Amino acid sequence: MRQTLFYFPHEVAGLPLFGAGWMLIAWSLFALVLLGVLWRRHGWSGETKGYLPVLLAMGAAILFVVPRLEVDGLGLPIRGYGAFMLAGVIAGVATAVYRGKRQGIDPDQMMSLAFWMFVAGIVGARAFFIIQYWDSFQRGTWFQTVGQMLKFTEGGLVVYGSLAGALLAFVIFCRRQQLSALAVGDIIGPSMLLGLALGRIGCLMNGCCYGGVCEGGPVCISFPRYSSVQKDKLSPPYQQQLVLGQLHGIRIAPDATGGPVIAAVAPSGPAAAAGVSAGARITRLNGREAPTFGDVQAMLAQGPPTLTIRTVAGEEFSWATAGFPERSLPVQPTQIYSSINAFLLFLTLWLFFPFRWKDGQVIFLTLGLYAISRFVLEMIRTDEGGYLGTLLTISQWVSVISIVAIVVLGVVIHRQPRLNVRAAA
Repeated sequence: MRQTLFYFPHEVAGLPLFGAGWMLIAWSLFALVLLGVLWRRHGWSGETKGYLPVLLAMGAAILFVVPRLEVDGLGLPIRGYGAFMLAGVIAGVATAVYRGKRQGIDPDQMMSLAFWMFVAGIVGARAFFIIQYWDSFQRGTWFQTVGQMLKFTEGGLVVYGSLAGALLAFVIFCRRQQLSALAVGDIIGPSMLLGLALGRIGCLMNGCCYGGVCEGGPVCISFPRYSSVQKDKLSPPYQQQLVLGQLHGIRIAPDATGGPVIAAVAPSGPAAAAGVSAGARITRLNGREAPTFGDVQAMLAQGPPTLTIRTVAGEEFSWATAGFPERSLPVQPTQIYSSINAFLLFLTLWLFFPFRWKDGQVIFLTLGLYAISRFVLEMIRTDEGGYLGTLLTISQWVSVISIVAIVVLGVVIHRQPRLNVRAAA
């Protein structure tokens, strides 16, 4: 876990790097050159004009938004999450442009498609996350709330939200450019998986998307107690283990009514030594009423070293934790599993592409295999709880819905004519 890689300085040669400074000058020159190239190739067409809103929006962000993200005395932080996400985008776009060119698609079209899919994907991924965790984004003022929502380079992007936004932009772009969505989808499908493989390493750097506690060993990893971004904020895995009581030697879970139940007790922990057993329903914690699972979590978040619990049977147990560890309990490295999974899917589908016999088969396999593997990976992730009153996480629900939609896509592909020649690699 390394949330911050380095910092860009506030000033270079006496001029601010961001705001009304070097970066705005560089972006303005880039925008002028890009518009000049597009005008020379396409004239002052709708395609050329379509870049103007985004170029202006990016310039406004450099001028007004980016300076507010700087850390006093340090400059603009470059987060590990954002850096690997950018690396994933570059790798995905490069492979898509390469294969698109071999299929006779203008690289400019592929670059334009990648640009709009990237923007829509970021918006969709962030919107999905904000909706899911809206309470954590609310601040004292509207401006502060918006500022918190814009900090996507520190984590907080959901792959399925990104996929929804990117697919919407993809369909609109193909219709406007009169391109076959199935044929182009076959080109970009593996590239999206390559981008995801690198992006998941960013999740590892950020400490999000983590797995459940494991017994240790070469495949388990632990995370530091505190975030490197906010020194007084616990890292995501550590925070979860604290509010679930795992750092006290127990694990709290909600029962069917939402009440707190001791779901598990660590065999060699202080709770086991105090005589605590799994299955007991908690009614009081440290002398306070604890009617709901959320109440217990709120109390545990305060980090009391001593716990006294009373169960519904009237039993009372008390034990003390000598000191909280500097690192979390070992957890499954689901970020690494997800990265390896995405890379293997990319490699498989990249090699399969020349042997497809109908347009759409590669994107069909891309979406289908990812939905299945994501459903399975969610079984060992613990950063999301059950949704709609079930044990399935929101991502598993989306996987199920996606599989239904993918079956419909398979029917459409089945009705497509067979390719006359083998596709170029």
